Amino acid sequence: MKHGALFLTVLALGGLLACQKAAEQTTTTTAPAAAPKPVQKSAIDGLSTPESVLYDPDQDVYFISNINGSPLETDNNGFISRVNPDTLAVDLKWIEAGKNNVTLNAPKGMAIIGDTLYVSDITSVRKFNRRTGAPEGEIRIPGSTFLNDLASDGNILYLTDSGLKSDGKGGFAPTGSDAVWKIEKDKPSKLASGKDLNAPNGVAVLNAQVWVVTFGSNELYSIDNGKKANVVKLPQGQLDGLVPLIDGTFLISSWEGSDVYRGPAAGPFTVVVENVKSPADIGYDTKRYRLLIPHFQENRVTIHDLR
Repeated sequence: MKHGALFLTVLALGGLLACQKAAEQTTTTTAPAAAPKPVQKSAIDGLSTPESVLYDPDQDVYFISNINGSPLETDNNGFISRVNPDTLAVDLKWIEAGKNNVTLNAPKGMAIIGDTLYVSDITSVRKFNRRTGAPEGEIRIPGSTFLNDLASDGNILYLTDSGLKSDGKGGFAPTGSDAVWKIEKDKPSKLASGKDLNAPNGVAVLNAQVWVVTFGSNELYSIDNGKKANVVKLPQGQLDGLVPLIDGTFLISSWEGSDVYRGPAAGPFTVVVENVKSPADIGYDTKRYRLLIPHFQENRVTIHDLR
């Protein structure tokens, strides 16, 4: 998909999903005066619709998922890049669709358990050896339509389905498959489901709780007994990436605000990086204290020092 069409698609999605409203009581937070913003350190260019960045501390490498077109098309042209954090040397198509028996349509979120790199891909989770890139099979998610982010607690995977499909006109339509999934020993089961999840996007595990942000609203919430809990409103919506930090705060990216926010689970959230177009599924380098922001529509990842 050309960038102009992709941009219009995202705008259409934002307008469609913004109409959804949560019925339960929520807590609204407002952002206090922002602290000084971290300065952009460098960037990784030459990507193709980068959606997610994952830091592998064991190997000390960055993985970047590249949709390379539409996030819905089963076109088998996606790829995963592998980056050296010190030199920023890029193995652009380290894992490439159509080669070495690899299938990748629209790779998005990533997570690691053991030596397996898991990658969400529309209705399946693809498995690869995180050291060699060799394919190791897939996990099909029944009834899913738009698998998005992945997270791991070291033993169990957590996965969001944003509940979307093509509207046949270059945009998106809701499917009602909005859900948060758990995958244990390659067996998927639902943690929560329903339209009130508001197109769940970023997912993370903090203090044994599963946390989610929504693209269809401006919500952060946890999952408790199959329901939304601890709902907090952020300053802007169309939320994408969700990263927990060691101090218990979250980093959250917002397409609507063109910002990255930081704050505790109960709020408030303040802007730490501003004026970043189409900030998708952010990553964090825990060794160098770097925030890694994939710019979905600009084919680059920017790197910001952030402790």
